[in-house]
Parts: sequence; C-alpha cells; structure tokens
Amino acid sequence: MDWHIVFFIGRNDIEPVKDFILQQSDAAIAEILHVLKLLQQFGTTLGMPYVRKIHKSGIRELRIKHGSDIYRILFCAIKERRFILLHAILKKEDRLLKADVDLAVWRMNSIKSG
Repeated sequence: MDWHIVFFIGRNDIEPVKDFILQQSDAAIAEILHVLKLLQQFGTTLGMPYVRKIHKSGIRELRIKHGSDIYRILFCAIKERRFILLHAILKKEDRLLKADVDLAVWRMNSIKSG
C-alpha cells in the first residue's frame, strides 16, 4: 500500500515546497517527481541514497541529484501513512543550514499542534 505525499500549506494557502518544485526546469521537476514516487512506493523503508534522517524530531531529507544540482526536500512521516513535505532547497553547501532544518521543524510542529 502506497504512502500519501502531502505538501505543507502555510499562511494564505501557500505551498512553499510545491512552489519551489514548479520553479525548477522541466528535467529537474521530472527527476524530483521520480524520487517522490519512490518515496510514495517504499515509504519509511526507502533509505540511502534517497532518504536520510537529519534531526531527532524525525525530520528526514529526500536527496535528489539532477546534473550538478543537488536538491533536498525536508519532510516528516505522520499517521495514516502520510508524508508532509515541509521545506525544499537547492543545496549549495556541504551541510544543511541550521535555519533550513529549524524552519522544517517549526512547520512540522505547527502541523502537530494545529
């Protein structure tokens, strides 16, 4: 049974991860959708090189490489076999920035409390 992938919805019904994805090239979007499909099919059993846990809160990163670009989509698993896509970046540093992780954690906590 497949997992459901849901975009975080912020103020004014803005979906920052969806907006980020749609701003990429068609080829990059195709690669991102391919890896999202793998996540949907394999769920929490999907590991490296595609998924890595990055925070004690349960936040994970979806790792997508397209040409020389490296994309990261931060997400969490919630009940009813759903993943919430919280934040997305085009990675330019070797490490994720603390601000990016903190934003994903804040969005996850806002979902759980709201």
